[in-house]
Amino acid sequence: MRVLFLNPPPVEGVNVVREGRCMQRTGAWTAVWAPVSLATTAAVLREQEMEVRLADCSVEDIDLAGLGRIIREWQPSLVVINTATPSIESDVAIASLVRQEQPQAKSVAIGIHPSALPASCFDMDDKLDMVVHGEPEFAVRDAALALRDGSDPGSVAGLSWRDGEGVIHENKERPFIADLDELPFPAWDLVDTGLYSLPFSGKPFLLVATARGCPYGCTFCANKIYYGSRLRKRSPGRIVDEMQWAGERFGIHDFLIWSESFTNDQEYAMETAAEIRRRGLGIDWVCNSRVDTVSPRLLEAIKAAGCWMIGYGIESGSQEVLDSVRKGTTLAQSANAVRMAQEAGLEVTGHCILGFPGETEATMQETINFTKFLKLDYVQFYCAVAFPGSSLYSRCIESGWIEDGADWKYFEQNFSVINTPQLRAEQVMAARERAYRQFYRQPHVVLNSVRKIRRPADAANFARMVKDFLTWV
Repeated sequence: MRVLFLNPPPVEGVNVVREGRCMQRTGAWTAVWAPVSLATTAAVLREQEMEVRLADCSVEDIDLAGLGRIIREWQPSLVVINTATPSIESDVAIASLVRQEQPQAKSVAIGIHPSALPASCFDMDDKLDMVVHGEPEFAVRDAALALRDGSDPGSVAGLSWRDGEGVIHENKERPFIADLDELPFPAWDLVDTGLYSLPFSGKPFLLVATARGCPYGCTFCANKIYYGSRLRKRSPGRIVDEMQWAGERFGIHDFLIWSESFTNDQEYAMETAAEIRRRGLGIDWVCNSRVDTVSPRLLEAIKAAGCWMIGYGIESGSQEVLDSVRKGTTLAQSANAVRMAQEAGLEVTGHCILGFPGETEATMQETINFTKFLKLDYVQFYCAVAFPGSSLYSRCIESGWIEDGADWKYFEQNFSVINTPQLRAEQVMAARERAYRQFYRQPHVVLNSVRKIRRPADAANFARMVKDFLTWV
């Protein structure tokens, strides 16, 4: 049995990252992320002796015509479609292409959006056969096995499906994977790993998943519908095994730690760092963190193990706004976390969101000013987006803050579609533009970027980055 895994083609020329809660154009980071969920699920099916193929259309320059040829010539029995909210309509429409080119094949959509709004996805394309709720690996495996064996998909937990009469069935929910060490390493041999390169250095990098689930209650995050609220961790040994394997098999020595927050369990993070040092891998990596789950001891440990940058969810420079979105952190904790990371020798990226309900022009400027006060190396400014699956989405729909018929393509963090009594969407986008201008025109930020240009190749890469980043700003 053949199963084709798809990262769909660019939408109106825009490449989209589709990985759990991260759903934004590649210009946000001027880098394309390797599709770790697709590659891991493909590896799971390979264990069932199925023939698998992965087409990352975004980086392989595969358009719809080219994708149609792949489907027609390779003749898969099942096509797994990766999705994101801003590209959801064009992603789901691939189901019709599948039916056109391979009438006997079935299609299944994965991602946060299908998990939150499965009925809506079925309505978008009447050729879509299945939708997975939550993490995809074992649900896709069981759906593929049912298809291979000719059995009823009604027994597959975590699946919604359309029968031959067009009736939609919703199966029982699937428990989250209890032991993440059960998952095989991603099938990176199915992609050209050289196509995924870091900003500035241009070195190839891969994502390494360390944990799933987040116990915190941030109203703007939709990830719980995908990975749940209980923290589930891979063992440090298994994580470092994967890093070592990626270096030996693919020559990859740079990694992005992929988790809701790598430091939610500080002892665990330090154990992982210690294991990296013990093996002497000589790798470089970055991770993300809450500002209230770090300490000098932790930050020094991860720096010694090759971590060179940490990203903090600062969110806002207004304590009132932080409290309203249930972030559970304080401005003092943010300032302290940034200071500790800088003292440990780490570069620091701050993640900030503008335009939450109740916010004003004044509180958005407080956020801009706070990022300048912190002297961060980099900042990402996002518009608040009510992603389906988040409590923010429910609140916005109930309050009428999102207009009926709002186009999903604008549910991206460089756009705003939320209109509250305090702020219009266009005010939020204008504030975001102002934020980037005010932060990135600071002399220390400009100098930090210039210092990274050491060779002619670096200059060319930097020019490309600026071009990509402008599509995001």
